[in-house]
Amino acid sequence: MKQYCVRLKSTTPLLCNVRQRKIELELRKLKKNELADWEENNWQRKAEIDKKGNVIIPSRWFRSAFINACKFSRLVPHFETRKTATYTRYAESLIWQNSDFLFEVKNLKPYGAYVGAQGAGSKTKIWRIRPQIDSWESNIEMVDPFEKMSVDELKELLEYCGMLVGVGDGRNLNFGRFEVVSIK
Repeated sequence: MKQYCVRLKSTTPLLCNVRQRKIELELRKLKKNELADWEENNWQRKAEIDKKGNVIIPSRWFRSAFINACKFSRLVPHFETRKTATYTRYAESLIWQNSDFLFEVKNLKPYGAYVGAQGAGSKTKIWRIRPQIDSWESNIEMVDPFEKMSVDELKELLEYCGMLVGVGDGRNLNFGRFEVVSIK
């Protein structure tokens, strides 16, 4: 089993938008004219917060972004015989854990924008405010239980992930991009 410690640094701001069931139920009870007031008063609650009250970047965001990078990059693993194989299935077996990123809630900035409302064929735009972190740096551990991925391939996929996929919300607007500082 190989264990890597990956150091990542942001290149663009990060938007948080963790929608918890409790928040969803609150929003369903509100009328349309009350949504803007709710957003103004509760936007900080959309960040993932640990038991000590610090904002964290969930490890599942890195895992998901890495799997997407494997899918979209089409990098063929050195151990595969098929030319169409990718690291996607293998990446699903990797374990991402122990991100050391901590950020105080009071330092979050609001990022407001009109976004498309959910629903089939809806062309309605609604005002949403999401927590923004201007810059971040984090170590995160990645465990490769089968020891098949080389460090060079890992670095290439992480760089692709950071440049073109990103983490968090608003990735299609170039939020959440990062660069690889080191891999140990």
